[in-house]
Amino acid sequence: MNTLAVAIAIVVLIVSLKILKDISLSLLISVIGLGIVLMISPTNYLSAFVEEITDWEFWKVIITVFSIYLMGETMDKSGNSSRFVKAVERLFPEPRVSIALMPAIIGLLPMPGGAMFSAPMVKDLARADPTISNEDGLVFNYWFRHAMEFFWPLYPALVIASGISRISLNTLVIWLMPIGAVALVAGYLLMIRKPIRIRYSHFAMRELIISAWPIIAVIVLVILNQPGWLAVLGTSIVYMLINKNKKKVLVSSLKYKTFILLLTVFFYKNLVETVGIPQSMGSELTAWSIAPLTLVVLLPFLMGFMTGVTQAGVGLSLPLILSMGNGYGTLSTTILAYTFAVVGVLVSPVHLCLVLTSEYFKVEYPRIVRRIAVATLLSITASVVVFVLLKST
Repeated sequence: MNTLAVAIAIVVLIVSLKILKDISLSLLISVIGLGIVLMISPTNYLSAFVEEITDWEFWKVIITVFSIYLMGETMDKSGNSSRFVKAVERLFPEPRVSIALMPAIIGLLPMPGGAMFSAPMVKDLARADPTISNEDGLVFNYWFRHAMEFFWPLYPALVIASGISRISLNTLVIWLMPIGAVALVAGYLLMIRKPIRIRYSHFAMRELIISAWPIIAVIVLVILNQPGWLAVLGTSIVYMLINKNKKKVLVSSLKYKTFILLLTVFFYKNLVETVGIPQSMGSELTAWSIAPLTLVVLLPFLMGFMTGVTQAGVGLSLPLILSMGNGYGTLSTTILAYTFAVVGVLVSPVHLCLVLTSEYFKVEYPRIVRRIAVATLLSITASVVVFVLLKST
C-alpha cells in the first residue's frame, strides 16, 4: 500500500507542477494526496511540522542557503562577481567550458543546496554566449556539480556507505572514480561539446583569486573539517561587513519564496519519516519476493528519490540490502546501491539543489530530468560494468 501511495503522490506532484508551475504548492498538494491515500492522521502532520521546526539540521540548511544568497549578493553588489567571471573567461575563453568548470570546482564542497553557490556565476558566464539558454545554464550547473557526488570522499553519504558496509573509504572511492569519470565525460560530450582551451594570464589568475577569496575560504575551511554551514555563514558575514551597501545586500538575500520552498521540502521529508514510509516500502518490496539484484537497484533509488537526500537514500536502504546476503559480494553491492541512491536524488523533485536552481533559472522539473537523462544512464551503465567486474573477481 505504501509503495502504491508513493507512486500516486509522484504522479500528483508531476501533474500539479505542469498545471500550477509552483513547486512549493505542488509538493504540498502531493503531501496531502499521500496523506489521503494512507489515511495519515492530523497528529502525524503536526508531529512532522513540530519535528521540522525543532530540527537543528533544518535550520542549518536555512542558514546555509541564506549565507549562499548573502555571499552571492555581496559579490554582485561589490563588483567581484563581474571580476570573477571576466577572469574565468580570460583563462577559459570558451564559455561552455568555463561554465562547466565552475560547478565542478564548487562540487568539491558538500553542502545542502550547494548548486545555488555557483548558479549566479554560471548565469553571468552564460551571458557571454547567446546560444546558452537559461535551461542550458541550469543543466550545466546541476550536472557538473553533482557528478562529483559519485566519487568525491568529502560527501557524507559516501562516508555513511563506508561505515555501514565496513569497507574503507579509499577502496570505495577507487571503485567509484570510473563512474564519476564517465559522468563528467558524458556531461562534457553531451552538453559542452566544445574544445577545452586554456589561455594563461598572470593578471587573470590574480583577479580570479582576489574576486573569489570567499569561495576559496569556504573550501579551505571545509577541508580543515569545519562545518559547511558555519564556514559559509562566517565567510559571508565577514565578506558583507567589509563591503558597501550592507542593508541593500541583506534585504536582497532574504528570498521568502525560497524559504517557503525549504519549509515545504523538509515538511514532506519529515512526514515520510514520521509515518515510516521508507521502512514499510522496503518490507513490501522484500515480501513481494522481488529478485535480490532488483532490490539492490530499486531500494536505494526509491529512498533517494523520496527524500531528495543521498545520506537518507544510502542510510535507509544499504543496511537492509546488505543484511539480505544476496551473494554478489559486499563491495560490488555497495557500489551499485550507492550509485542508484545518487541517481535517485539527482532526479528527485524534492532535491534541494534541483528545486532551488529550478526556481532560480525558471526551468520546469520535467525538462531538467529530460536533459540529464542520457548522461545519467551512461553513469548507471558505468556502475553496472564496475559491479560485474567486482562480482567476477
